[in-house]
Amino acid sequence: MAMAPRLGRLATAAVLQLAALVLAHQLVYLARYGSRFGEALVHSGHGDSWNAAVISSLVLGAGFVALGLARLARLGVLVRRSSTGGWTPAPRGNLAVTGLLRAWLRIAPRIAVLQLVLLTAQENIERSAIGEPMPGPGILLSPEYAGGAWIALGVALLVSLVAALFAWRRSVLLARLRAARRRLPRPVASRPRPVQRETSPVESILGRRSALRAPPPAPIAS
Repeated sequence: MAMAPRLGRLATAAVLQLAALVLAHQLVYLARYGSRFGEALVHSGHGDSWNAAVISSLVLGAGFVALGLARLARLGVLVRRSSTGGWTPAPRGNLAVTGLLRAWLRIAPRIAVLQLVLLTAQENIERSAIGEPMPGPGILLSPEYAGGAWIALGVALLVSLVAALFAWRRSVLLARLRAARRRLPRPVASRPRPVQRETSPVESILGRRSALRAPPPAPIAS
């Protein structure tokens, strides 16, 4: 059971990285070739397989966005049900903008670095596949790519911001849910009533003795 959340986080990170890579690749080619964008993709070896990869990544990204929105909506419903007096405020630290900034700074560096590494490797492999020499690690900084590195970084920061918004909103809703549950009145356990034992009346020794005596004989009439 403990592996399920970890696998979910890894799958989410992989889909985000894939979507960022595909989007950055398309934008780099668009900035590089302009109106000849489609023709340049075909001549550089981007055929039907690349189109299928683009469509698959977009579908996966849209599916994960829809799943994230559904989970946030479910948490919102739980918060409203758990609140006794309407809206329950979350702690200040979770509602502050610094919470969103911390979430973004936690996600953005990883996506940005992987974005540059993966896109650089992809462009070099594509050059090698069509018989051209590989330019090396500085291919995105070359004038031929028209600021490809900055485009890749911009896309990575944008995707990481979207992911940080989801993570931040989830933490806010969870904080509100915990606060609402703490404010719910706890049920008071009813104490069992003490059992009263029925005691028989105390009998005196004289009364017990008189009860054992025979009644006096009745007087004989003359």
